[in-house]
Amino acid sequence: MKGSTGILAGVCALAALNGLGPLAANAQVTPAPDEKQTHGRQVPDVTLVGEDSMSFALSTLAGKPVIVSPIFTSCPQTCLLITESLRDALASIGEPGVGYQVLTVSFDPADGPVQLRDFRRRLTLSSGWKLAVATPANLTQLLDAIDFNYASLPEGGFAHAHVIAILSPTLHVSSYAHGVAYDAKEIRRALEVAAGESSLVRHYRPVILGISVLGMAVLTLVLFSTRKKPAQA
Repeated sequence: MKGSTGILAGVCALAALNGLGPLAANAQVTPAPDEKQTHGRQVPDVTLVGEDSMSFALSTLAGKPVIVSPIFTSCPQTCLLITESLRDALASIGEPGVGYQVLTVSFDPADGPVQLRDFRRRLTLSSGWKLAVATPANLTQLLDAIDFNYASLPEGGFAHAHVIAILSPTLHVSSYAHGVAYDAKEIRRALEVAAGESSLVRHYRPVILGISVLGMAVLTLVLFSTRKKPAQA
């Protein structure tokens, strides 16, 4: 899952409804996330708005691995495929909100709670699956942190990368899954890795820091003793 940093053509143009398809001749391309730069990056605690019109902080999802899936609800093709495939892959892993979290966030300014509720209904998403929109500032912070790229199209809709991000329970970027079809075993493994990375952050970093501090203390003591050693007659 890691290391795929090629250019992905991701177009969910409304023109697709007219038979032009998601890769029309005038389609834009958007770069995939730069995983070398984003791996381990802390995602900011942005404020989101759910389908109930209530605001919530991203940090309320912390404590479990989090799958972040950026889409827009009026997408006629790939966003539907991404969400359906993810939903089917997760069916064999467990209920969202129990051992892991799923956050589908729209980057379309036209989307709001009403559109989110309709999207949930159309895709038959479970109640533990979070759907949200955000203010432009909060959305930019979130998508910049995971390096998700998209662009508006003149004919309507958006060009965007076909990718989901997996965050650790401490909301650090762990990995990505690319494309519009996902394998349950790969998603499960990504969630396990994300949980393990969080464990390393919590348990091993303080130990490493303690060893470093101890080493500096010993070195300081040796240097001090050497400098204070009396000269021999």
